[in-house]
Amino acid sequence: MDKKGGMKKTGVLILAAVLCVFFISCASAAKKISVVKATDEEQIIRDQVEETPVPTPSAATAAAAEKVELSEYIVQKGDSLWKISRSYYGKGALYPSIADTNSVNNPDLIFEGKKLLIPAPKYAVMPAPTRAVPANVKSKSGFEYRVSSNTRAFGVGEKLVYAVKYFNVTAGIGVLEIENMVEINGRKVYKLGALAQTAPFFESFFRVRDRIESYIDIVGLFSWKYSKKLEEGAYRANTAIEFNHEKAIATKHTGETYKIVPFTQDVLSELYYYRTFDLSPGKNDEVYIDVCADDGKSYQIVVKKLRYETVTVDAGTFDCVVVQPFLKFEGIFKQAGDVVIWMTNDGNKVPVKVESKIPIGAIYAELQNATVVQAR
Repeated sequence: MDKKGGMKKTGVLILAAVLCVFFISCASAAKKISVVKATDEEQIIRDQVEETPVPTPSAATAAAAEKVELSEYIVQKGDSLWKISRSYYGKGALYPSIADTNSVNNPDLIFEGKKLLIPAPKYAVMPAPTRAVPANVKSKSGFEYRVSSNTRAFGVGEKLVYAVKYFNVTAGIGVLEIENMVEINGRKVYKLGALAQTAPFFESFFRVRDRIESYIDIVGLFSWKYSKKLEEGAYRANTAIEFNHEKAIATKHTGETYKIVPFTQDVLSELYYYRTFDLSPGKNDEVYIDVCADDGKSYQIVVKKLRYETVTVDAGTFDCVVVQPFLKFEGIFKQAGDVVIWMTNDGNKVPVKVESKIPIGAIYAELQNATVVQAR
């Protein structure tokens, strides 16, 4: 192999170790983990995609017949009925009880300084069975978007920092981050960022600056677009893909189009999608995920749950679920790079360790420190 090819492979290995085919709070004494709360907007979205409590008709009738206990609340700047309901009842979807009590016809229109009467929690009931979901589940053309059952595993502000090690020497640094929330096609999406770079000591020998961006739908957990920029020594490469799920088409930056399965993932969003699954014993032992690769072609990944174990890394000690991705190829599943991932066995499913075997030894990515968003 020529020098350029060798450099390119080295850089790709560093990136692969950090993102481990892009698959890669804490259960026990975590030394370098901080936890933040979801933003108000994220919390509203989380509430909207979950089942809302529905009383039986007899319970609603009984509540109406009783003398309702009320408390007073003065509307503050930035308030909404949904936010106030969540503060009082723990569920934003119970806001109709406040709206009905105060004869509020438009729940989106309340004014700072207005006095509201808040029914006691036991009287906060939904008038009829309903499932609260965002209004844009269906597009204008009638296409129905997927609604995920779990949007709580991560959120804006999450940042995971890894040391990439080879023979116990830190050769590179990797960062996975949810940078912000933006809007694409009228839908809220997370902007994901992944960075892989060489450690300072190795900069003069071989410089790596690889950057990946992905935009994942918050409600449906599928990719809208993806880009990758590689800088590995003298090697440079860029690619970008956009997804049209209604037409089931992926379009590369070159103008080429490819057929995809609706709600497909890219090679970064697949990690975040997998983190939303319940991996408790007996559940989701195998998870199948449709993925569009850099070349625009679609593949199917199966992630198999191997075992549960406790692992210690630089960030602390964690109870983990250990998983391994396989690639479907010509009707069978082949191991994808001998990659094994340790993820926290909790609501966040944070990848804390990745092992990627190579011809000589193995590359490890270990969590150094992290900021995670409260799962509940």
